[in-house]
Amino acid sequence: MNTLGMARVVVLLMLAVPPGLVAQDELVDRGNVAYQEGDYAAAIEAYEAVLAGGFTSAGLEYNLGNAYFKSGALGPSILHWERALVLSPGDPDTRANLELARSITADAIEPMPTFWLVSVANGWVNLIPTSLLLLLAGGAWLVVTLGVVLRVLGRDDRVVGLGRWSTRVGIPIVVVFGGTLLVRDLGIGRADRGVVLVEAVAVRSAPANDDDLTLFEVHEGTRVRIDQQTGSWVEVVLDDGKVGWIPIDAMEMI
Repeated sequence: MNTLGMARVVVLLMLAVPPGLVAQDELVDRGNVAYQEGDYAAAIEAYEAVLAGGFTSAGLEYNLGNAYFKSGALGPSILHWERALVLSPGDPDTRANLELARSITADAIEPMPTFWLVSVANGWVNLIPTSLLLLLAGGAWLVVTLGVVLRVLGRDDRVVGLGRWSTRVGIPIVVVFGGTLLVRDLGIGRADRGVVLVEAVAVRSAPANDDDLTLFEVHEGTRVRIDQQTGSWVEVVLDDGKVGWIPIDAMEMI
């Protein structure tokens, strides 16, 4: 290939890759280098810039959580590890980091027991990595499609029988794994949760800035479930079942 031909190929490749994606990759690389050099503030700045550009992934959220933890920011580290876990529920490193971080938060909260059927359903939804779910559901869909083609166009009884078998096997697999993927991606049945990011916040019995209504305090890094919002206040439920109101700016949604 001559020089002009090579130049055309390079230009076409550059046009095929969105410039924004290239810029985000450069920011991720910059953040990774800064993290390895121990410059956690620079790593956080780079990773946050990627998120601000509308790009995210389990790996990016995990790295950002690590950088915040290394810099001593417990609340943001838990927040981003929680987000990483939403994107990759079965990741053992993220779960281990969260377990460590929660063990050093100021609030020692003992979670309420979960109904066994809910536990089984959550365990199944979070069991298989997203990439494997996509592979299984996509592969099964191809098998079903092939089966339909063979049943419609097949002229031999054996070919038609193979098509019938393919659809019978493929459809349940598509329903099970495709449905699981859909439930996970849409967040069906998943409650809205947040993480407290301020050092301490009073939990009140009503959405009002009145110290007489204070029930107890929660501290940085505590995970809460969001029940409802009224103006600048949200009603939260702790993992141990305690309920109360806090200002919405004291936390950030996972």
